[in-house]
Amino acid sequence: MSDLPVVVVGAGPIGLAAAAELRERGLTPLVFERGPAAGAAVAQWNHVRLFSRWSELVDPAAQRLLTAAGWTHPDPEAYPTGSQWASDYLVPLADALGDAVQPNTEVVGVARRGRDRIVDAGRDTEPLS
Repeated sequence: MSDLPVVVVGAGPIGLAAAAELRERGLTPLVFERGPAAGAAVAQWNHVRLFSRWSELVDPAAQRLLTAAGWTHPDPEAYPTGSQWASDYLVPLADALGDAVQPNTEVVGVARRGRDRIVDAGRDTEPLS
């Protein structure tokens, strides 16, 4: 099972940060995003200003990955809007993760391979599929 990717559901702030952390630890993330692009839900906030500053919104592993790709951190003391958070951080982070991020991919269920979803002995030893 160690050759299998670690699946992350959602390419929002938490999902992309998790993928950056996984990659930094030498694991292969695969991020499924229902929307057409990373941060699709956040981008809908448009002009709504967040209550957190940039310094509180950027994951450390994500920042290292982005910096290596030539990204410039926005003003740490500024409060971005939802659309700025998406366009200036989430989309570049998804780009840095490359093919690991799969937009337009909806996860409809997760179960153990070959096992009943509710009652079945041995579920704990089988991988999720």
